[in-house]
Amino acid sequence: MAYAWIVRREREREPRPGLVKTRSAALFAQRKLELVKASDYRFRELFENADVMSEGKTRDDTDGATYYGSTSILLPFTSKGGGVPDERADEFVALIRNDPHARIRAVRVACVEAQVRAHAPLGRVRAELFVRRDRKGVRVDVEVEARVFREQTERRGDATGAASQRGRSTRT
Repeated sequence: MAYAWIVRREREREPRPGLVKTRSAALFAQRKLELVKASDYRFRELFENADVMSEGKTRDDTDGATYYGSTSILLPFTSKGGGVPDERADEFVALIRNDPHARIRAVRVACVEAQVRAHAPLGRVRAELFVRRDRKGVRVDVEVEARVFREQTERRGDATGAASQRGRSTRT
């Protein structure tokens, strides 16, 4: 039985490449790199003036309440009254896809929208971004998933209400 296993194992092996003489390592390597510097202030302006639309709701899962939703952020072209240059739209899309500051701004906008819809504080947020060119501008779609802390809000509400009632009773 052991012999059959060895024979089968020999048949499963793929042929290996043959021996090749090594070459010496290159003396130096060269690559060209393009760096782009973006203005955080301008990103703030663009995201503050963006057209934002959101949808989503809180669902009760087995491990607690979780918010699921998406936010669509439209950064309009200059021809449509926005700040994104029409002729550089493709470069701008690539910039937003790769610039962590722009991505964080988009996630922050989505988090604010999610918290408004959840009616409670959110825990750790998982976000996924999709950036694409739209006929009106550059669209950033952010998918959001976050744990909702309803219990803490209810406790704070009870404690605040009790404290305000105590405060009224001591004044009268």
